Amino acid sequence: MTQLQSIDPTQGSGPWATVSRNIEKWFDAKAANRALWIFISLFVVIWTAFQIISYQSIDLRDDLTEIFAWSRHPSAGYYKHPPLAALMAAIWFAVFPVADWSYHLLAMLNSALGLIFVDLIARRYLDGDKRLLVLLLLLLTPFYQFHGQRFNPNQTLLSAWPMATYCFLRAFETRAWIWSIAAGATAALAMLGKYYSIYLVVGIVVAALSHPARSAYLRSPSPYVSTLVGLACIAPNLWWLLNNGTETLAYVWQSHGQSSIEILFQKTVLYALGGVAYVAPVLAVYIVAARPNLRTIKSIVWPAIPDRRMLVVLLAVLLILPMLTAPAFGLVLTPLWTMSAWFLLPIVLLMPERIEVTRRVAVFIAAGVLAISVLMVAAAPAVAVARFVDEENNMFARAYYRIVTAELASVWHRTMGRPLTIVVGDFHTSLAITFYDSSHPDSIPDFQRHAAPWVTDERLKREGWAAVCINFDMLCMAEADRLAGQTSDAAFVTYKARKSWLGVKAPPLQATFLLVPPRP
Repeated sequence: MTQLQSIDPTQGSGPWATVSRNIEKWFDAKAANRALWIFISLFVVIWTAFQIISYQSIDLRDDLTEIFAWSRHPSAGYYKHPPLAALMAAIWFAVFPVADWSYHLLAMLNSALGLIFVDLIARRYLDGDKRLLVLLLLLLTPFYQFHGQRFNPNQTLLSAWPMATYCFLRAFETRAWIWSIAAGATAALAMLGKYYSIYLVVGIVVAALSHPARSAYLRSPSPYVSTLVGLACIAPNLWWLLNNGTETLAYVWQSHGQSSIEILFQKTVLYALGGVAYVAPVLAVYIVAARPNLRTIKSIVWPAIPDRRMLVVLLAVLLILPMLTAPAFGLVLTPLWTMSAWFLLPIVLLMPERIEVTRRVAVFIAAGVLAISVLMVAAAPAVAVARFVDEENNMFARAYYRIVTAELASVWHRTMGRPLTIVVGDFHTSLAITFYDSSHPDSIPDFQRHAAPWVTDERLKREGWAAVCINFDMLCMAEADRLAGQTSDAAFVTYKARKSWLGVKAPPLQATFLLVPPRP
């Protein structure tokens, strides 16, 4: 069990003594669960502040604006991904304003929800300071703060996978109907986040079969209730796939397929190495803090207690199975996809009872994580400047999204006397206009009609539409010219701008608008 070496909060003075005393009190509050909520509150406040400040100079990524565009039209599926991220955004923006800060808050709350369920899993296997160390170690990875900001289908798994895992563990342990239903529903939720969650479903099955109590579990109604509930929850998306699956498969193949055997092998190796690199700080801190010997490492890899061994099996399947299967289908893996699996690593590392982490070491780790978080907020203005300067190499002109949106809206209103409801054009700018224009027009990114099936020919004629092309995008301009040739009353407008922020000037931008009026 964890051995605690207390630090007398009355000893010493100065900033470190004050911080250590407060952290000591935080660890002592864990029994009443106050420590968890203090941790979650600080996490959300600190990292939402970092995101808001560091993104002041540029606008949102297309990951986020595309999810927002989808959220305007709730559906059982979309041409790239299943619907969970869009449905979450639809619920969120039905309550909160459509603004950058609001989106950042949603992303950090999603990460926080994942950390809460990690804690629920951790307390089943760990006690003492180890439980809180799990959360601290996870914040040494970039997943929950930096990558967590990019709210898209990958990021939904940060919360969905721990949630589904916890419900499965409770269902396996109790066989209770409520937990069996929850296990099926949350596994379906993970699948509705991203189809990559099939690995979680397979991992849960393998983990259950690896446990000595598998026979009792399989003889109970629990696994069958979970399966039926999961299928029922995912049925609308399965029906959507039957009717629209070719689009999704085409997107997957175009984005991650079409590679030679050599490239597949190289990418799989990079997937493994990159995944380990993401958690290298966790491993380094753990080795220094716990100093595991060979016997301890063996107990980590294959615990003697079946409940703990099941968790190790699940983690192994989540990390290894993609490497064995995805290349067989010609699909390239990326290290970032390990993000959703690593939440189990700190729990597995700290499970052996012979692992000893003193209170003094735990305080140092907590102070280090807190210091990193505070320093990142302090550095956020510099990060904002660096992002603005980087626009010189950014052909997508994220510094200009709001400016272009405001100009297009103004020109459209002056010309047409009605709100803009449909915009087409280059992928990034058209989606940004959907988010930043107060009327939130539907967008057809890259002129791909299948990406916005809710924009019909009848709507295009009745409502009119605008196209936008940025910085002499020849492909975009050629398509705009082709569309302009189909109508006699289309008008081209050229707009030039140059933005400066805190004395730093971004490269100049030129936008071309094509305005097509409504036709009775």
